Amino acid sequence: MKNKKAIAAVASGTGLSVLAGLFLWWDTNVFAATELCAGKLTGEQAESLLDSRGRISDVTEGISDDVSFRCTVSRTSRITGAEELEMVMNTAVYIPDFPFSTYTWDNSSSRSFLSGDVTGAVSGSRGWVMLPEKCRYKVRGVLDGGVKLAPVPDNAQVVQVELKKGTVDPQKLARVLVDAAQKVAAAAGCSNDAPLQAPKVRPPTSPEAITADSLCGIPGFRLPGTAVAKGDAKLEVQRTSGAPSDSWACDLYRSGGQDEPQLSFGSSFDPNIVDERLKSSVGFEDLADGTGVVDANSRAILKCGGKDLYLGVHWDYSYLRPLYRNRSNPSDSATRDVFQAFFDAAGKQHGCPSVKLPPDSSGPSGPSG
Repeated sequence: MKNKKAIAAVASGTGLSVLAGLFLWWDTNVFAATELCAGKLTGEQAESLLDSRGRISDVTEGISDDVSFRCTVSRTSRITGAEELEMVMNTAVYIPDFPFSTYTWDNSSSRSFLSGDVTGAVSGSRGWVMLPEKCRYKVRGVLDGGVKLAPVPDNAQVVQVELKKGTVDPQKLARVLVDAAQKVAAAAGCSNDAPLQAPKVRPPTSPEAITADSLCGIPGFRLPGTAVAKGDAKLEVQRTSGAPSDSWACDLYRSGGQDEPQLSFGSSFDPNIVDERLKSSVGFEDLADGTGVVDANSRAILKCGGKDLYLGVHWDYSYLRPLYRNRSNPSDSATRDVFQAFFDAAGKQHGCPSVKLPPDSSGPSGPSG
């Protein structure tokens, strides 16, 4: 009888040990890999971003040179049923002013631009950090499926991350991105001269009602009459990326919500964005008075007090369409008028010389339909 009890006790203990082992394996990250994404991310960093229960795993694509990569990191619970979380980190290439001129990174005002020696931006769910300029031929963008993009001389290289579910403290995201960017640069042989530290993240403003005579918080900035839509298309809400830094953005929204900005403004003094590859990119032409260069009615670089200031305007065509359809004078140019108004107010705010757009400057063509 004693032997049977002893055997039962051992069996019970073994069963509990097995269950405990399964719990540790399937519902915690104990004994998991300490390095993920081919060494660009640590297990501890992944845990800090995917703040849930469960085991962390990764799938890395595109690695053949230990530099360019795309990595999907998941955290899955098989026991407690905690929500599965996932993030994607990858190297990417964009035109230098992509934060202000592409739909990929629209809603720039929802992110905090980093300052100091780090060029980048973060929110609670996504972010990017730019690699040093000397990395331009050494790091390639990697798409879903591991497809690598061919290098383009004028493009900027970044490390970016996106949380597919959930949010995280933007400061944590900034630290992880800066660390990953430095690891990529080191692997590519194009590191900065000194190690970088993630700067303090300053939050963007909350959405607020538009102030007619100080749009986006810029004194004297207002929409000209040619760009004021009515009815359901009327712009009533604005948001900015927060306290001024080397880069800044403002988005305008309809009253119905803040999901899709209808009109966006951006500015930057950051030399990693406003550099020679941007100035020499397709579309820019010299201003007649030598004060800078301009690309139609969408972006310009002005010489302001020893620095180069980038100014950009980005339109959503769903807002432009009714303006073009309903205008009474076919010569009216909403895009030109808005850009000139932004030029005047933002330029004055930054101490830039007064600039008039060339008369033949042309912005986005009138939408069809």
